[in-house]
Amino acid sequence: MKRLVPILILAITSIVLAQSPNQATLRTTTGDRSITITHLGTTTMFAADEVLSAIGGNVTPEGNGFKATINGKLAAFGPDSRFAVIGEDLIEMPVAPITVENRPFVTSQFFEGLLARTNDFEVTWDPTGRLLSIKPAQHIAVNAQVSIANVQGISKVVVTLSGPSDYTIVKEAQAYTIHFKTPITAPFAEQTYEDPNVTKVTFNGTDMRVDLVAADVVADPYKLENPFRVVLDIHKGSSPPAGSLPAVARPKPSERPGIHTIVIDPGHGGKDVGAMGAAGLLEKDATLAVCRKLADALEAKLKTRVILTRSDDSLVPLDQRPAIANQYQADLFLSVHMNAAVMKGAHGSETYFLSLEASDELAKKAAEVENAPAKGANAGTDLKLILWDLAQQEYLTESSRFASDIQEEMNRATHVQSRGVKQAPFKVLVGATMPAALVEVAFISNPDEEAKLKNDAFVNSVVAALTTAIERYKNDYEARIGVAAHVAPPLAPTPLTPTATIAPAPKKAGQ
Repeated sequence: MKRLVPILILAITSIVLAQSPNQATLRTTTGDRSITITHLGTTTMFAADEVLSAIGGNVTPEGNGFKATINGKLAAFGPDSRFAVIGEDLIEMPVAPITVENRPFVTSQFFEGLLARTNDFEVTWDPTGRLLSIKPAQHIAVNAQVSIANVQGISKVVVTLSGPSDYTIVKEAQAYTIHFKTPITAPFAEQTYEDPNVTKVTFNGTDMRVDLVAADVVADPYKLENPFRVVLDIHKGSSPPAGSLPAVARPKPSERPGIHTIVIDPGHGGKDVGAMGAAGLLEKDATLAVCRKLADALEAKLKTRVILTRSDDSLVPLDQRPAIANQYQADLFLSVHMNAAVMKGAHGSETYFLSLEASDELAKKAAEVENAPAKGANAGTDLKLILWDLAQQEYLTESSRFASDIQEEMNRATHVQSRGVKQAPFKVLVGATMPAALVEVAFISNPDEEAKLKNDAFVNSVVAALTTAIERYKNDYEARIGVAAHVAPPLAPTPLTPTATIAPAPKKAGQ
């Protein structure tokens, strides 16, 4: 019976696609024109090439799918997923696109999502009148919230809006002004801050002004989605000339090929404590202690830029962790965790890279545990909406190599039983646009391994193993792309000199 199901689905699809396409009307600001439609059951599908051509875009084949371009923005979509990818965001459709005579047909939701992110337009479909309308959006005011935090010498100003808005950023003599194109409901008129780089923030109509402590303080602007946020990373630096600034991610310090920027993610944090050992050690504290040492070791040994997704006991949502790596245009992303199991005596380390399907039932359970804090998140951020070939296939092979190097060095240095390299749907790896892996260092639920995690010698051996693994991957990768001669990794990592005994990270006020 299971074998018959795909045949029946294929037969039904063939019948549907054999139906003659019909015509509908596309109404834009330039007038009406006829477009081709077809139907998949009760769902109306539109010829993507005709609609986009009418509004100044185009559609071209790309691998097993297609790419759509409009106003300099690129979206990828295909018949194997009902989600299209545009930048770091997703467009959800009720059904996957179909092809008729090698032309892509999509639902109206595709155009809604695409134009909401590239133009200031609204899309509506009237099935009775067979009318697809694309018209300028009518704005309503959006609420704004502002937060400022100083992390590793950078003052991060985050403006969170209740809805998307186009905007421009203008550099003034000792300030930055964000000009929003949507009416803003401000949280305050003016507020001062005790911050190394920012003195105050004021709202005036649709403008938000950030005053700086000195003229040589500069900002790197970028935006995030879900929810919509405008971010200014403010730090000391040479002052750019006054004028409008592009809202882009911070550039790398070097554009040379190779591994130059690494993001290390200490798992959990804040109210998300993670797993807890029998003696009271919290996963969030153990991961932060390891990652702080790892960041120092990598910067000293590899001379690379290393960014921590959190440097204190703060809560960072799962989807923001790979987003941070993307913002800094990282070349590698490693998330560090401590394992837990109901099974008594479970021990050892294991390393994962991303896959929609877990490699085994235990890997599936491990992902479910780590993904738990993200329950209740917007369905649009679910792994199934992101993990498909057009979006991430290019990173999986490198992520597998990276994970293998980590696991081999962990085995060699810690003498802890290897549980191997596995694949699982970890949300913290979703969307990372670089090789990414997650390592479960040891079982904090095992009293013996919990005790080791409190011991400097063991922690230093873990840090040394991870440092060697990253160095090994870096050397191999740069040799393969022809930017460095191949350097054989050492036979065994040299442990770091023990420093202080691990103590839980200090809690923030209110946590």
